[in-house]
Amino acid sequence: MEHFTFKTYLSYKFLNSLFGSASLGTIFTIYAILPPKTFSIGGITLALGAWILTFFYTQLLKTKPYKIILLIIEILPFCYLAAYLLFPNTFYGTILIYALYQIGFIFGDYLSRNETLIFHTKDYLSKIDKARQIGYLSGLSLAFIFYFISEKFGIDSKEAQIYNIHFLLLLLQCLVILTLILSFKGKSCKT
Repeated sequence: MEHFTFKTYLSYKFLNSLFGSASLGTIFTIYAILPPKTFSIGGITLALGAWILTFFYTQLLKTKPYKIILLIIEILPFCYLAAYLLFPNTFYGTILIYALYQIGFIFGDYLSRNETLIFHTKDYLSKIDKARQIGYLSGLSLAFIFYFISEKFGIDSKEAQIYNIHFLLLLLQCLVILTLILSFKGKSCKT
C-alpha cells in the first residue's frame, strides 16, 4: 500500500483551497471577454470528459493513479497563470485559461471520490474538510486584503489588480505543489 503524511496532506488541502478561493475573483474579470456560448461548449466538454473518465474508475480508483493525476492537475494552474501573465486580457489567452480550467474540472469528481476511498475514516475526512474550509476562508480574505491594499496604492483598474495578484497566486501554487509532493513521501497514514 502507498502512504501519505497526513499532516502534510492537510497543509496541502489548506493551501489548495487558499489558492482556489484567492483566485476565484480573477476569473470573472478574465472571462468577461468570452462570448456566452463558450461556457455552454465548455460545460458540454466538461460533462463528456467526466463521463468518459468514469469508464476508467476501476483502474484509476487507487492510490498510485490518484497521486499521479493529482500532481498533474496541480501543475495546470502554472500553465494558466503563465498564460495570463504572458497574454493578459486577450481572447486567445483567455480561451487557453478556460480550456485548462475545464481539463482540471473534468477530474474533480474522480479526485473527490478517490480521496474519500483513500482517507476513508470519518476522522480523516472531517480533518480534510476543516482544512479546506479554513483555506477557503483564508483565500477569500487574502484576496480582499490584496485588492483593498491595491486600491490604497492607487491601483484601481480591475485588470491591473488581477494581473498583479497573479504573482501572489504563482507563489501560492508553488507552495501547493511542494506540500503535495511532501505529503506523498510519508508513512504516517496507511491507506
